[in-house]
Amino acid sequence: MKKFLSLTLSAGLAIATAGPLLALDKTVSSVEVTSNLNAYQNNNVLKFWPTLDLDLEQAIASKLNVNERLDVPGISVEINKVTIDGDTVLPDSGEFNQLEGVVTTNESRNKGSAGTHTENWEDKIGSYSLRLTANSAEREIPDGWVGVAASQDDFYTSLIDGYADAVVERIEE
Repeated sequence: MKKFLSLTLSAGLAIATAGPLLALDKTVSSVEVTSNLNAYQNNNVLKFWPTLDLDLEQAIASKLNVNERLDVPGISVEINKVTIDGDTVLPDSGEFNQLEGVVTTNESRNKGSAGTHTENWEDKIGSYSLRLTANSAEREIPDGWVGVAASQDDFYTSLIDGYADAVVERIEE
């Protein structure tokens, strides 16, 4: 009975951990995230979330195979607007419910020899605007936006992970 229970638990763990591993079926040469919020006066986002770009970069990279030695496209994201119901001045809690940016797919920096790369992206393959909003019972998700479930207690992680998921979902295999 102990062997059966142990075998059953092992199989359950293997299945539970296989899901996240299977999600890593897309490969890019790099992931870079920057934030450019200068267009908005009195923007206080980075006061509350100084590592926003790093956190998003890590969230995206954790969902992909990133291999800088391969001649495959890279992803760059520029976050250009973070708001609470459209207002770029966040409340004292630092809470926000909308995250906007531009996602660009770039040619590999590894043209030619594997393992060597240039400091600048060679060519843009394509780009698109990505706007994410927290789902709310009070409002409908606008056309062109991606909705994500977010609790008030953990809105930051929910929105960062939701944005990362939306980026990864649109990467072609």
